[in-house]
Amino acid sequence: MLSNSMPLKKLKDFDPNYRETIGSNDIQGFKVCTELSEQKIGSVTDILVDGSGCFRYLVIDLGLWIFNKQIVLPMERSRIDYDAERVYVIGVSRQQAESLPQYDDSILLDSAYEEQLRGIYHTPRLESANPIAAQTPATTDNRNTYNYQQEPSLYELNDPTLKKYEEQLIANSNRLITEEVGVGENTETAQVGVPIAEKPIIAPVAKSADAEVLDAPTSNQATRSACLIFNPVAGQSNPEEDLATIQQILQPEINLDIRLTTPEVDADQLAREAVERGADLIIASGGDGTLSAAAEAVVGTTIPFGVISRGTANAFATALGIPTTIAAACQTILDGKTRVVDAAYCNGKPMVLLVGIGFEAETVERADRATKNRFGMLAYVLAGIQALRNLPSFEARVETEDKIVTLQASAITIANAAPPTSILAQGPAELIVDDGLLDVTLIAPANTVGAVASVYDLLQSAYSGTATERPDIGFLRARSIKVTTDPPQKVVLDGELIGNTPVEVECVPGGLTIFVPDSPEVNPVEKLEGLPNLRVELKEPKAD
Repeated sequence: MLSNSMPLKKLKDFDPNYRETIGSNDIQGFKVCTELSEQKIGSVTDILVDGSGCFRYLVIDLGLWIFNKQIVLPMERSRIDYDAERVYVIGVSRQQAESLPQYDDSILLDSAYEEQLRGIYHTPRLESANPIAAQTPATTDNRNTYNYQQEPSLYELNDPTLKKYEEQLIANSNRLITEEVGVGENTETAQVGVPIAEKPIIAPVAKSADAEVLDAPTSNQATRSACLIFNPVAGQSNPEEDLATIQQILQPEINLDIRLTTPEVDADQLAREAVERGADLIIASGGDGTLSAAAEAVVGTTIPFGVISRGTANAFATALGIPTTIAAACQTILDGKTRVVDAAYCNGKPMVLLVGIGFEAETVERADRATKNRFGMLAYVLAGIQALRNLPSFEARVETEDKIVTLQASAITIANAAPPTSILAQGPAELIVDDGLLDVTLIAPANTVGAVASVYDLLQSAYSGTATERPDIGFLRARSIKVTTDPPQKVVLDGELIGNTPVEVECVPGGLTIFVPDSPEVNPVEKLEGLPNLRVELKEPKAD
């Protein structure tokens, strides 16, 4: 009999080659739903086995909205549908699942923890197709003598496909060889595992044509590892689908350590922790604020930084020539080409894109999260129109390493990198991201009409590549800049408000290593798909 004191292991730790052995029948990544209502609960992220190789629990991730809380489900409480790539939870509602004790890698599933779980699972099954009354748990007065076989209602594995694989695991466990290895005067015991037969389990598994993207990979060929920092509230798309797509593309080649941002833990903190852990790569997925915050922690290191943009403006990716679609951004990371670009520090805070003073900061403040969720990029346009009604005007002193400039201005932008959509940074037209210099644009319109004209002129400069010649717009380049204003003005750093002037900005040449595409994206010359009532007829070529 198996004592409950035997440690539980993740399947991949017990059998590192399990993906090859189990073949197409791997349930990790399957969608988990309630039995009757088919409400999605989460997805299978792991399987826990005991010391002999018996399947005991499924580890279920409840999804982004529960901050990826994980729970464990006894094997008997599951029914697997391989065709639909789903696991149905027997006798547990979604609300009950969400209230179960949390599991994570740091938790030891000891006797006390498992007793608590069994007590919960022995309550009446509220969502079963065949309701079963509450069951009396096995006597557990002596934890050392308890074994899982005492409670088949929780731990009996009834799935024939997994049962066949479990038999192989048990057989392999019985072949473990214990060797006594003498080291000097000490004697150590080494456990040597005999590999499981490489022949995969064969069972007909029909894949549904409209099956959802799996939350986990089906390959164990990953040769690199990376920390993926994911913001679940960025942009307007479905975050669970976005994360599943990222995992599906990257995880066959990169082992991902996924960390979610929360209101309490931002991307900067997660990235700094990844740097301290010695991460090989750091990848960030979210809006400009998330990407910039994560990049800040990497500035000054040689750790390659991957960008998967999912925000509203996507200025970060566009400015650095990185694709803004998830698939293309992931492929850029997989291709492995990197480029060393400049970074900067603003008032001691790392900076990748730009610092905006005055009008731009007012615009960013007005474009709140609710407005961006509703209107997307249009939110910034609306915010800019509102800011024009009360166009700021202030005295400014701009000091560089070789000059001091004083003027009456409405907006000052100090840019390391900026896309064409960051209009107020486009005075010099072409910003160079690896020249060791920062680009300063000074905008000083006389009135609102002049401000509109200035913005239009800068937009033309951005897309024509020709520097502005308007008399109320100036620009210069320097390695270090100090700006003071009277009265103090709001300051936005890489899309986030950080306070008021004064600011001191210092360039960090070659401060950031990023993944970039092998060749620039080519815009499609034609797109017709999606148009209503679309019909396309191909004409016969004219004869010469």
